[in-house]
Amino acid sequence: MKIPKDSLDSAAAALLAARRLWLTTHVKSDGDGIGCELSLLRALRSMGKEARVINDTLVPKALGFLLASPDEIQVYDPPAHDGFLEKVDTVVVLDVGLTYRLGRLEPVFSRSRAVKVCLDHHSECDHGFDHVLSDTGMGSTGEILYRLLRAMGVELDASMASPLFAAISIDSGSFAFERCTPETFHVAARLVEAGAEPYAIHRGLNWQRRLDEVKLEGEVIQNLRLDPTGRIAYSEVSRDMLRRYQIDPMEMPTVVNIPLSVAAVEIALLFVEVEPCMVSVSARSKGQVAINDLAQRFGGGGHPLAAGFSLSGPLEEVKARVLGEARRLLRGTARLCGQG
Repeated sequence: MKIPKDSLDSAAAALLAARRLWLTTHVKSDGDGIGCELSLLRALRSMGKEARVINDTLVPKALGFLLASPDEIQVYDPPAHDGFLEKVDTVVVLDVGLTYRLGRLEPVFSRSRAVKVCLDHHSECDHGFDHVLSDTGMGSTGEILYRLLRAMGVELDASMASPLFAAISIDSGSFAFERCTPETFHVAARLVEAGAEPYAIHRGLNWQRRLDEVKLEGEVIQNLRLDPTGRIAYSEVSRDMLRRYQIDPMEMPTVVNIPLSVAAVEIALLFVEVEPCMVSVSARSKGQVAINDLAQRFGGGGHPLAAGFSLSGPLEEVKARVLGEARRLLRGTARLCGQG
Protein backbone atom coordinates (compact mmCIF):
# COMPACT_ATOMS: atom_id res chain seq x y z
CA MET A 1 0.00 0.00 0.00
CA LYS A 2 1.62 3.23 -1.18
CA ILE A 3 1.69 6.18 1.17
CA PRO A 4 -0.39 9.05 -0.27
CA LYS A 5 1.52 12.31 -0.68
CA ASP A 6 -1.15 14.10 1.36
CA SER A 7 -0.51 11.74 4.30
CA LEU A 8 3.24 12.28 4.03
CA ASP A 9 2.88 16.06 3.88
CA SER A 10 0.41 16.07 6.79
CA ALA A 11 2.73 14.04 9.02
CA ALA A 12 5.67 16.23 8.03
CA ALA A 13 3.71 19.35 8.96
CA ALA A 14 2.84 17.83 12.35
CA LEU A 15 6.48 17.15 13.15
CA LEU A 16 7.59 20.56 11.92
CA ALA A 17 5.01 22.18 14.20
CA ALA A 18 5.98 20.06 17.22
CA ARG A 19 8.12 21.45 20.03
CA ARG A 20 8.47 18.58 22.49
CA LEU A 21 8.52 15.02 21.09
CA TRP A 22 8.73 11.49 22.43
CA LEU A 23 10.02 8.79 20.09
CA THR A 24 9.59 5.09 20.83
CA THR A 25 9.50 1.60 19.32
CA HIS A 26 8.44 -1.92 20.23
CA VAL A 27 9.71 -4.08 23.08
CA LYS A 28 12.79 -6.16 22.22
CA SER A 29 13.77 -3.37 19.88
CA ASP A 30 15.63 -4.23 16.69
CA GLY A 31 17.81 -2.50 14.14
CA ASP A 32 15.01 -0.97 12.10
CA GLY A 33 13.32 0.61 15.11
CA ILE A 34 16.56 1.72 16.79
CA GLY A 35 18.07 3.09 13.59
CA CYS A 36 14.93 5.08 12.81
CA GLU A 37 14.75 6.47 16.33
CA LEU A 38 18.32 7.72 16.21
CA SER A 39 18.02 9.23 12.75
CA LEU A 40 14.79 11.06 13.56
CA LEU A 41 16.04 12.14 17.00
CA ARG A 42 19.13 13.77 15.52
CA ALA A 43 17.12 15.41 12.75
CA LEU A 44 14.64 16.90 15.22
CA ARG A 45 17.37 18.14 17.56
CA SER A 46 19.18 19.74 14.63
CA MET A 47 16.01 21.81 14.15
CA GLY A 48 16.10 23.00 17.76
CA LYS A 49 13.30 20.76 18.99
CA GLU A 50 13.22 19.02 22.36
CA ALA A 51 13.10 15.31 21.56
CA ARG A 52 13.85 12.18 23.54
CA VAL A 53 13.83 8.47 22.79
CA ILE A 54 12.29 6.43 25.61
CA ASN A 55 11.77 2.69 25.09
CA ASP A 56 10.54 -0.14 27.26
CA THR A 57 13.66 -2.29 26.78
CA LEU A 58 17.41 -1.86 26.43
CA VAL A 59 19.19 -1.28 23.15
CA PRO A 60 20.68 -4.62 22.02
CA LYS A 61 24.44 -4.59 22.60
CA ALA A 62 25.02 -5.40 18.94
CA LEU A 63 23.48 -2.02 18.05
CA GLY A 64 25.32 0.00 20.68
CA PHE A 65 27.86 1.26 18.15
CA LEU A 66 25.12 3.38 16.56
CA LEU A 67 24.74 5.50 19.71
CA ALA A 68 26.63 8.78 19.96
CA SER A 69 26.16 8.70 23.75
CA PRO A 70 24.67 6.15 26.18
CA ASP A 71 21.67 8.36 26.99
CA GLU A 72 20.53 8.91 23.39
CA ILE A 73 18.10 6.05 23.91
CA GLN A 74 16.71 5.70 27.43
CA VAL A 75 14.89 2.83 29.11
CA TYR A 76 11.61 3.86 30.68
CA ASP A 77 11.89 4.79 34.36
CA PRO A 78 8.61 6.28 35.63
CA PRO A 79 10.10 8.69 38.22
CA ALA A 80 12.63 9.99 35.71
CA HIS A 81 10.43 10.15 32.62
CA ASP A 82 6.76 10.62 33.52
CA GLY A 83 7.10 14.38 33.94
CA PHE A 84 8.51 14.74 30.43
CA LEU A 85 6.06 12.29 28.88
CA GLU A 86 3.08 14.16 30.33
CA LYS A 87 4.22 17.37 28.63
CA VAL A 88 5.05 16.14 25.12
CA ASP A 89 2.98 17.57 22.29
CA THR A 90 3.86 14.83 19.78
CA VAL A 91 4.54 11.08 20.00
CA VAL A 92 6.19 9.19 17.15
CA VAL A 93 5.91 5.40 17.22
CA LEU A 94 8.39 3.68 14.90
CA ASP A 95 8.38 0.19 13.39
CA VAL A 96 5.22 -0.96 15.17
CA GLY A 97 1.53 -0.22 14.81
CA LEU A 98 0.17 -2.41 17.61
CA THR A 99 0.47 -0.35 20.77
CA TYR A 100 0.44 -3.33 23.16
CA ARG A 101 3.96 -3.98 21.84
CA LEU A 102 5.12 -0.79 23.54
CA GLY A 103 5.20 -2.82 26.76
CA ARG A 104 5.12 -0.73 29.93
CA LEU A 105 4.76 2.40 27.83
CA GLU A 106 1.43 1.37 26.30
CA PRO A 107 -0.72 2.93 29.06
CA VAL A 108 1.43 6.08 28.95
CA PHE A 109 0.83 6.28 25.21
CA SER A 110 -2.90 5.63 25.58
CA ARG A 111 -3.31 8.38 28.20
CA SER A 112 -1.35 10.95 26.23
CA ARG A 113 -3.26 13.77 24.53
CA ALA A 114 -0.33 14.49 22.23
CA VAL A 115 -0.48 14.25 18.44
CA LYS A 116 0.29 10.61 17.64
CA VAL A 117 2.25 9.58 14.56
CA CYS A 118 2.97 6.01 13.42
CA LEU A 119 5.61 4.92 10.90
CA ASP A 120 5.55 1.20 10.14
CA HIS A 121 5.80 -1.35 7.36
CA HIS A 122 3.96 -4.21 9.05
CA SER A 123 0.38 -5.10 8.23
CA GLU A 124 -1.28 -4.45 11.61
CA CYS A 125 -2.02 -0.99 13.00
CA ASP A 126 -4.22 0.11 15.89
CA HIS A 127 -6.68 2.97 15.71
CA GLY A 128 -5.87 6.04 17.75
CA PHE A 129 -3.08 7.54 15.65
CA ASP A 130 -3.56 10.99 14.15
CA HIS A 131 -1.11 10.26 11.33
CA VAL A 132 -0.21 6.83 9.94
CA LEU A 133 2.54 6.30 7.37
CA SER A 134 2.39 2.61 6.52
CA ASP A 135 3.49 0.69 3.45
CA THR A 136 3.72 -3.09 3.70
CA GLY A 137 5.43 -3.15 0.33
CA MET A 138 8.52 -1.52 1.79
CA GLY A 139 11.25 -3.67 3.28
CA SER A 140 11.86 -1.42 6.27
CA THR A 141 10.44 1.43 8.29
CA GLY A 142 13.72 3.18 7.50
CA GLU A 143 12.58 3.71 3.91
CA ILE A 144 9.37 5.35 5.15
CA LEU A 145 11.31 7.60 7.51
CA TYR A 146 13.62 8.66 4.70
CA ARG A 147 10.60 9.89 2.73
CA LEU A 148 9.25 11.71 5.77
CA LEU A 149 12.56 13.46 6.40
CA ARG A 150 12.64 14.60 2.79
CA ALA A 151 9.08 15.90 3.08
CA MET A 152 10.20 17.84 6.17
CA GLY A 153 13.04 19.42 4.21
CA VAL A 154 15.73 17.86 6.41
CA GLU A 155 19.24 17.99 4.98
CA LEU A 156 20.72 14.68 6.07
CA ASP A 157 24.22 14.51 7.49
CA ALA A 158 26.32 11.47 8.40
CA SER A 159 24.93 11.29 11.94
CA MET A 160 21.38 10.91 10.58
CA ALA A 161 22.23 8.85 7.49
CA SER A 162 24.28 6.16 9.26
CA PRO A 163 21.60 4.74 11.60
CA LEU A 164 19.05 5.02 8.81
CA PHE A 165 21.30 3.01 6.47
CA ALA A 166 21.71 0.41 9.24
CA ALA A 167 17.93 0.23 9.72
CA ILE A 168 17.32 -0.45 6.04
CA SER A 169 20.21 -2.91 5.75
CA ILE A 170 19.10 -4.98 8.74
CA ASP A 171 15.44 -5.31 7.82
CA SER A 172 16.16 -5.96 4.15
CA GLY A 173 18.45 -8.90 4.91
CA SER A 174 21.48 -6.88 3.78
CA PHE A 175 19.54 -5.81 0.68
CA ALA A 176 18.66 -9.41 -0.27
CA PHE A 177 14.92 -9.77 0.39
CA GLU A 178 12.39 -9.46 -2.41
CA ARG A 179 10.88 -6.29 -1.00
CA CYS A 180 14.15 -4.56 -1.85
CA THR A 181 13.10 -2.50 -4.84
CA PRO A 182 15.18 -0.23 -7.07
CA GLU A 183 14.04 2.62 -4.83
CA THR A 184 15.55 0.82 -1.81
CA PHE A 185 18.96 0.97 -3.46
CA HIS A 186 18.40 4.58 -4.53
CA VAL A 187 17.67 5.50 -0.91
CA ALA A 188 20.76 3.61 0.27
CA ALA A 189 22.88 5.45 -2.30
CA ARG A 190 21.55 8.81 -1.12
CA LEU A 191 22.37 7.88 2.47
CA VAL A 192 25.93 7.00 1.46
CA GLU A 193 26.16 10.34 -0.33
CA ALA A 194 25.07 11.97 2.94
CA GLY A 195 27.91 10.30 4.83
CA ALA A 196 26.83 6.77 5.79
CA GLU A 197 29.76 4.32 5.55
CA PRO A 198 28.53 0.84 4.54
CA TYR A 199 31.71 -0.98 5.55
CA ALA A 200 31.83 0.62 9.00
CA ILE A 201 28.16 -0.22 9.54
CA HIS A 202 28.66 -3.81 8.33
CA ARG A 203 31.63 -4.18 10.67
CA GLY A 204 29.65 -2.83 13.61
CA LEU A 205 26.72 -5.13 12.93
CA ASN A 206 28.62 -8.34 12.22
CA TRP A 207 32.18 -8.29 13.55
CA GLN A 208 31.91 -7.22 17.19
CA ARG A 209 30.97 -10.49 18.88
CA ARG A 210 32.43 -12.07 22.02
CA LEU A 211 34.19 -15.43 21.78
CA ASP A 212 31.55 -17.02 24.03
CA GLU A 213 28.84 -15.98 21.57
CA VAL A 214 30.66 -17.79 18.78
CA LYS A 215 31.11 -20.87 21.00
CA LEU A 216 27.40 -20.88 21.83
CA GLU A 217 26.63 -20.73 18.13
CA GLY A 218 28.83 -23.79 17.60
CA GLU A 219 26.92 -25.76 20.23
CA VAL A 220 23.58 -24.71 18.75
CA ILE A 221 24.70 -25.95 15.33
CA GLN A 222 26.04 -29.18 16.85
CA ASN A 223 22.59 -29.83 18.35
CA LEU A 224 20.73 -29.01 15.13
CA ARG A 225 17.97 -31.46 14.23
CA LEU A 226 15.63 -32.01 11.28
CA ASP A 227 11.99 -32.95 11.74
CA PRO A 228 10.74 -36.12 9.96
CA THR A 229 9.88 -34.16 6.82
CA GLY A 230 13.46 -32.92 6.50
CA ARG A 231 12.12 -29.45 5.76
CA ILE A 232 12.16 -27.99 9.27
CA ALA A 233 15.45 -27.52 11.12
CA TYR A 234 15.48 -26.67 14.81
CA SER A 235 17.79 -26.34 17.77
CA GLU A 236 17.62 -25.06 21.32
CA VAL A 237 19.44 -22.98 23.90
CA SER A 238 18.88 -24.13 27.47
CA ARG A 239 19.23 -21.99 30.58
CA ASP A 240 22.39 -23.95 31.37
CA MET A 241 23.89 -22.92 28.00
CA LEU A 242 23.00 -19.29 28.66
CA ARG A 243 24.77 -19.47 32.02
CA ARG A 244 27.85 -21.27 30.70
CA TYR A 245 28.40 -18.77 27.92
CA GLN A 246 27.16 -15.75 29.91
CA ILE A 247 24.62 -14.84 27.24
CA ASP A 248 21.71 -12.48 27.81
CA PRO A 249 18.62 -14.05 26.16
CA MET A 250 17.94 -10.63 24.63
CA GLU A 251 21.34 -10.76 22.91
CA MET A 252 21.12 -14.09 21.12
CA PRO A 253 23.32 -14.47 18.01
CA THR A 254 21.58 -14.94 14.68
CA VAL A 255 22.41 -18.64 14.52
CA VAL A 256 18.79 -19.36 13.56
CA ASN A 257 19.61 -18.22 10.01
CA ILE A 258 22.31 -20.83 9.42
CA PRO A 259 20.08 -23.93 8.90
CA LEU A 260 18.45 -22.23 5.92
CA SER A 261 21.65 -22.97 3.99
CA VAL A 262 20.64 -26.67 3.96
CA ALA A 263 19.04 -27.31 0.57
CA ALA A 264 15.86 -29.08 1.71
CA VAL A 265 15.14 -26.88 4.74
CA GLU A 266 12.30 -24.36 4.40
CA ILE A 267 11.79 -23.37 8.06
CA ALA A 268 14.38 -22.82 10.81
CA LEU A 269 13.43 -22.56 14.49
CA LEU A 270 15.50 -21.69 17.54
CA PHE A 271 14.02 -22.34 21.00
CA VAL A 272 15.60 -20.33 23.84
CA GLU A 273 14.70 -21.20 27.42
CA VAL A 274 14.78 -17.69 28.85
CA GLU A 275 13.22 -18.69 32.19
CA PRO A 276 11.84 -21.89 33.69
CA CYS A 277 8.70 -22.61 31.66
CA MET A 278 9.20 -19.59 29.38
CA VAL A 279 10.58 -20.11 25.88
CA SER A 280 11.44 -17.53 23.23
CA VAL A 281 11.15 -18.80 19.65
CA SER A 282 12.96 -17.29 16.66
CA ALA A 283 11.64 -18.43 13.29
CA ARG A 284 12.97 -18.05 9.75
CA SER A 285 11.68 -19.06 6.32
CA LYS A 286 13.15 -19.34 2.83
CA GLY A 287 9.86 -18.16 1.37
CA GLN A 288 7.63 -21.19 0.94
CA VAL A 289 5.71 -20.09 4.03
CA ALA A 290 5.10 -16.69 5.57
CA ILE A 291 6.73 -17.38 8.92
CA ASN A 292 4.95 -14.44 10.57
CA ASP A 293 1.76 -16.49 10.13
CA LEU A 294 3.29 -19.04 12.51
CA ALA A 295 4.29 -16.31 14.97
CA GLN A 296 0.83 -14.75 14.91
CA ARG A 297 -0.76 -18.08 15.82
CA PHE A 298 1.22 -17.89 19.07
CA GLY A 299 0.72 -14.19 19.76
CA GLY A 300 3.91 -12.93 18.10
CA GLY A 301 4.71 -11.16 14.88
CA GLY A 302 7.36 -10.16 12.39
CA HIS A 303 7.93 -10.52 8.67
CA PRO A 304 7.28 -13.27 6.09
CA LEU A 305 10.91 -14.41 6.34
CA ALA A 306 11.73 -13.59 9.97
CA ALA A 307 9.49 -13.59 13.03
CA GLY A 308 9.41 -14.43 16.72
CA PHE A 309 7.23 -15.09 19.74
CA SER A 310 7.32 -16.37 23.32
CA LEU A 311 5.40 -19.24 24.91
CA SER A 312 4.98 -20.40 28.48
CA GLY A 313 5.57 -24.05 29.25
CA PRO A 314 8.38 -26.61 29.51
CA LEU A 315 10.88 -26.51 26.65
CA GLU A 316 9.99 -29.93 25.22
CA GLU A 317 6.27 -29.16 25.32
CA VAL A 318 6.77 -25.84 23.53
CA LYS A 319 8.92 -27.51 20.88
CA ALA A 320 6.25 -30.11 20.20
CA ARG A 321 3.50 -27.50 19.87
CA VAL A 322 5.46 -25.23 17.57
CA LEU A 323 6.85 -28.00 15.37
CA GLY A 324 3.37 -29.42 14.89
CA GLU A 325 1.99 -26.05 13.86
CA ALA A 326 4.98 -25.40 11.58
CA ARG A 327 4.35 -28.68 9.75
CA ARG A 328 0.69 -27.78 9.26
CA LEU A 329 1.66 -24.37 7.95
CA LEU A 330 4.23 -25.86 5.59
CA ARG A 331 1.67 -28.25 4.14
CA GLY A 332 -0.94 -25.59 3.53
CA THR A 333 0.89 -22.51 2.31
CA ALA A 334 1.76 -21.59 -1.26
CA ARG A 335 5.19 -20.33 -2.15
CA LEU A 336 5.83 -16.67 -1.37
CA CYS A 337 9.14 -16.41 -3.21
CA GLY A 338 11.26 -14.58 -0.65
CA GLN A 339 9.23 -11.63 0.54
CA GLY A 340 11.15 -9.84 3.25
